[in-house]
Amino acid sequence: MGTVGTGVDQAAERGRLINVAYRLLGSLTEAEDAVQDAYARWYGLSRSRREEIFSPAPG
Repeated sequence: MGTVGTGVDQAAERGRLINVAYRLLGSLTEAEDAVQDAYARWYGLSRSRREEIFSPAPG
C-alpha cells in the first residue's frame, strides 16, 4: 500500500480515474469534470492530511 499521489504516474492515474468515472456516469465530459473536481479537492488538502490517506496498490 502506498500514499496516493506520491511516486505515481499522474497521467496514467488520471486516465484510470476517468475510465472509472465514465463507466459510472456514462458521459466523458462528466467523467472528466468529476476527476478534475477530485484532483482539486485532493490538492486542496494539507500535505499531512494527504499522507494520512492510503490507497491499495493496483493489482
